Amino acid sequence: MANTARRIVVSGATGKQGGALISSLLSASSHPFEIYALTRNATSRSAVALSTKPNVFVIQGNFDNPVAVFSQVEKPWGFFSVTNPMDAKKEEAQGKAMTKAAIDAGIKHIVFTATDRGKNSDEDPTTVPHFASKFKVEKDIVEKSKQSGGTWTFLRPVAFYENLSNDFLGKGFISMWRLNGNDSKMKFVSTKDIGKVAAEAFLKADSEQYKNKAIALAGDEISLEEFGNVFKEETGQVLPETFSFVGKGLKFALHEQLGIMFNWFKTNGFGVDPAESKKAYAFLKDFRTWLRTESAWKRE
Repeated sequence: MANTARRIVVSGATGKQGGALISSLLSASSHPFEIYALTRNATSRSAVALSTKPNVFVIQGNFDNPVAVFSQVEKPWGFFSVTNPMDAKKEEAQGKAMTKAAIDAGIKHIVFTATDRGKNSDEDPTTVPHFASKFKVEKDIVEKSKQSGGTWTFLRPVAFYENLSNDFLGKGFISMWRLNGNDSKMKFVSTKDIGKVAAEAFLKADSEQYKNKAIALAGDEISLEEFGNVFKEETGQVLPETFSFVGKGLKFALHEQLGIMFNWFKTNGFGVDPAESKKAYAFLKDFRTWLRTESAWKRE
């Protein structure tokens, strides 16, 4: 690859968003990138597999030491940032620290995965702590980019289909949703599809579509009753869930992470229209397609 290749640091490289981003960049007919895949463990099976791909270089590090991450890459151009939402205060601090380290290292374009926050996502952080932390990271990226002359793209997805997992957490998610009512609607998107949009944001970073733009993403809007019907039609099984008291217990025990969020889903909810998202990104999957192609119940 020529020495003029733009170098991109990808956080969450072994996860679904980062992995889909890398795959999409590598499958592009031509891309001027060297990809530096950030992982906590460079010797893991998934990290080793990444290292065998052309123009991909695995680097080890984490958000606790952002300067060390970027010190491994000479003259980086782009940064894909995905933060951990489990502790909102820590997420905000780490996100801001990574932004500073990235820009100090010379990063020119940041793609950050935040979240849709309803009809006024640009100004309302919401009452959900890990939505608000992403809002604050967004604002920090804008301010630091103005100072450095860099650019940014914010991706604002809705709930992930991957919350429907074939385990306790997946069952708990459905039980908490059911507390909002069988007719309560939720908007969803595939994390792999988010990664595909992120790839476009790097490939077309200087375009009007992506330069200093926030993009809300949704593949489907569906009620819990419809969700269950589609699941049974596709799998022949009843939608997996646990007892309602377990759902209530999860909302209580993890009030900051889950309780406030599910209450917000009922009273406010995401603002993006999936039909509008699909006008720009026809590949965004609806629930039925995701079940067939990506879920734990996918058809072989």
